[in-house]
Order: sequence, then structure tokens, then C-alpha cells
Amino acid sequence: MTKHTPPFVFFFLHMCTAWPVGVVSLAVSNRLVSSGISVHQTAGIVAAAFLPFSFEFLWAPMVDACWNRRAWFVSGAVVMSACLAALIVAPWNSKSVWLMTALAFSSCSGAAIAAVAVKGLMAYEVQTAKLGAASGFYTAGGTFAKAVAGGGTLWLLTHLADRFLVATLSIGAALLAATAILLVSPSLSAPFNELPAKLRSALVDLWMFLRTRRGALIALLCVIPFGAGSEAGLIGAIAREWSVTPNQLAAFGTLSVVTGILGALSSGWLSTRIGPWRTYIILGWMLITIMLSLTVAPRTAIYFLSLEQFYRAASAGCYAALLGIVMTAIGTGAASTKAAALWSLANFASAYPTAIEGAVHDRNGTSAMLLTDAGLGTLGFGLLILATRLLGARPTGRN
Repeated sequence: MTKHTPPFVFFFLHMCTAWPVGVVSLAVSNRLVSSGISVHQTAGIVAAAFLPFSFEFLWAPMVDACWNRRAWFVSGAVVMSACLAALIVAPWNSKSVWLMTALAFSSCSGAAIAAVAVKGLMAYEVQTAKLGAASGFYTAGGTFAKAVAGGGTLWLLTHLADRFLVATLSIGAALLAATAILLVSPSLSAPFNELPAKLRSALVDLWMFLRTRRGALIALLCVIPFGAGSEAGLIGAIAREWSVTPNQLAAFGTLSVVTGILGALSSGWLSTRIGPWRTYIILGWMLITIMLSLTVAPRTAIYFLSLEQFYRAASAGCYAALLGIVMTAIGTGAASTKAAALWSLANFASAYPTAIEGAVHDRNGTSAMLLTDAGLGTLGFGLLILATRLLGARPTGRN
């Protein structure tokens, strides 16, 4: 297959698949609480929206085994859009919480299926030398979508009385981004009677990849806390200690979208020149340096917000570089299955450091938490270097 899809296409494809996350987590959750739904019930709806992305590996073999990835993307986007529209126009009352939870889960399940297909398309459609750039565009598209989908849909909900019109405008933007799939070349559909054999082949391909030295190293790379950017999830909890006002924090959130996109695109640019592995190492150490700087910085808002902006940019860059490493290593074959399995591990790597750092904060204070974040990153890097020596492999090298 000729690899000719431009890397920028993946900005728009991920913009589509990330759209419901922004809508549910910001716009819908805000309006539900305003409509009298409890925070606890609203949190359950938001959690249901995030859950499908943690289990992409369960249906990824199906994407590799039958039909074709472009068709899977279109089908997932259709399910995503239909269920998200139904969520926006559904009755917003306590009796409908179960319905809204199911719709949020279904919408993001469609988005997750489409996202699995996108990673497979990236493996098959983008030249190896350009995978770093494609990963940067992919990350930037998701960052942009979550902010614009959430903020834009919230603005529409607060200014338009007709929720059907809001759903049409919001989802129309996501579907417009989805038309970038037309720039991806179609491929032959696999016959459904070959499904059992192809499912076995996909799982075998995943197992054979993980058994290699490079596969094992990349699996480790995805779960270590180096470059995870976990402190970003705690900014709201510690900002007051630097005298940051709610208005300043809100403005930071808006500006961090821009810095995140710039960080992702810069990472993609750098990856095409020095490789995603070196880019990841540089940005991972930048995160550690920023945490150490924040520990000793004066407790004023300007220092906190400035350093956090750099942190957001470096964190988005690490995400893009890690995706570039993964996509470069998996090759083709059962690409969607391998990418989904590894990315599920990467999601886990963002969760457990946050829990550890939150516990340290409550016991020993903010400075200890920041030092813990830097320490976990340093420990992760040490484990990575040790693994490269023991396995005799590098993520971007040969097995």
C-alpha cells in the first residue's frame, strides 16, 4: 500500500473522536448541575464517557480482523454523533440519569472505535519518517477539540433555548472535521467468513510484538511515570496556594489549550528531525525541571501560571512523542490492536502517579508532592535506562 496521507489529516480525525469528551465533561456536566442534577450523578455520567477509551483494546482486534478501517471510523463517528445528539436533547432530570449515562457511554464508545481505526490508519497510511509529525497533529487535534467542544457547546446551551439546534451545531462541527477521512485512501474489506482466523491472527501479532525486546521495552515505556504529566490533573487543587484566583485559573485553562497545541505540534516537528525517542527524553526531563522550579519558585500567581503553561506544553509534547514511538514501533499487521493495547497502558501511567501525589500532598504538603512528581519521573527514567541495557534494545531501534 502506498503511504501518502498527509500528517495534518490526523488533526481533524482526532478532533472528531475527542469531541464528545469535551461536550460531556464540560458543557453537559455544567448544565446538568444547573438543572438540579446532583454532582454525584453528574460525575457518574462523566465517568461513563471516559470509560470506553480505557477499554479500546477489547474491540481493537475486530477493527483489524474485518471490514476496513475507514468504514470503522465512519461507523464509529455515526454512533458517536447520534448518541451525543440524543444526550443533548434528552430530558435533563433525575429520572433520566440512567438514560443519559447510557447515551454518554454509547457516544464515547463510538468515538473510541473510531479512534482505534484512526491509529490503524496512521500505521498504514503515513510514511515512517512522518509518523512523529502525524502524532503531533493527532495530539493537537484532541487538545483543540476538548476545549472547543466543551466551551463552544456550553456557550450555545446558555444562549440558545432550542437544544435540538445546539446539538445540530455542535455535532455538525465534529462531523465536518470527520470529512477529513475522505483524504484517506479506501482499502479492501475483509470477508466476514474470515473473521475467526483474522481475530486469532491479530491477537497472535500482538503477543509476538510484546515478546520481542523492543515490544517489551515499549510496553514498559507506556507504564512508567516518566513524561506522564500527571501533575496537570492536580492544578486546580493546589493553585490557591500560589494565590491564584478563580478568574485567573479560568483564563489559564483557555490559554493552556493554545500552549498544548503548540507543544504537540512542536514535538511533531522535532520528532521528524531528531526522532520521537530523543524528543520524548528531552521533554520528559523538561517536565522534571519545571516541577523542581515550581518547588522553589515564589508563591505568587505569575510564577505558578507561567511555569504551568510550560508544563502543559511539555506534557502535550511528551504525549505526541510517545504516540510517535508507539506508531513507529508497531509497524503494520494488527496495527489497531497493538496501538490500542499499548495506549491502554499509557492511560494507566497517568492515573497511578496522580493518586500517589494526591496522597503525598495530604500527608506532607505541596512541596513534597511536587518533589514526588519529579522523583517519580526520575525513577521512571532510571528504570527505562536499566531496561534498555538489560534488553539490549531501544524503542526506535531494531528488535
